[in-house]
Amino acid sequence: MVQHIKNITILFFLLLSLSVSACSKDDFTPAYPKSEGVTRLVSYNVGVFAKYAKSGYKMTARMMKELDADAVCMQELDSCTTRTKHVFQVKRFAELMGWEYVYAKAMPYQGGYYGTGLACKDKILKKFSIALPQGGEPRTVAVAELEDYIIASTHLDLQKETQLEEVEVINKTFTELYKDCPKPIFLLGDMNAEPNSETIQMLKTCWDILSVEGNTYSSHNPDKCIDFILQLKNGVKCEVIESKVPTVFHTGDVTQASDHLPIYVDVKIPKN
Repeated sequence: MVQHIKNITILFFLLLSLSVSACSKDDFTPAYPKSEGVTRLVSYNVGVFAKYAKSGYKMTARMMKELDADAVCMQELDSCTTRTKHVFQVKRFAELMGWEYVYAKAMPYQGGYYGTGLACKDKILKKFSIALPQGGEPRTVAVAELEDYIIASTHLDLQKETQLEEVEVINKTFTELYKDCPKPIFLLGDMNAEPNSETIQMLKTCWDILSVEGNTYSSHNPDKCIDFILQLKNGVKCEVIESKVPTVFHTGDVTQASDHLPIYVDVKIPKN
């Protein structure tokens, strides 16, 4: 009799565990549903995954999965530094997503490197980095060519004079490389400049801004629009379906993941 009761008790808790697990797995309505046939591009300054949370890799990955992102361009990424316990951060994030990645070293830091990067769902056909003029600290651009589009991640300097030099290099390099490319070229990043600034106006000579003019900094009190998603003016037309700064997630606290908020654009990319 006692053994029978134990068996029933074990069965009860097993069924309860399975029920909780089933209910907790994706048991929510996405706050930002994605339309069919669009590609969702996200720019996110992740703040070395440790601005507020001790280790934000899993939380950030959960939020990007919830967002149903197709590519995430990230800024402030460590690679094997003592500050972040020798983790190759963009690789760790990409592994959690099951994606491929690109990392662009900007400068040596605490036994490793600090820089920018990106991760994407689709296969990367080609990857490279571009060094930008140095101001307060070195900056880079991480570039990935995919089958249907080319995507780049960057993080401009805080100094306005340096930003203009960086934008000059970005405009010149991408125009020379891709002016006749049949694919759309996207540039995402933390520009450290607001919409009416000289920096953004200079970018607009070669790029169209696709993202909504939404405040992305700081995550606790967003009052600055400094993160952008742009497309190179190379004659390839993409339809923008939606753009938002997401602030509500079921799978993580976006105010704790970083000091920036992510920003996304949904585009319909023409097939070659």
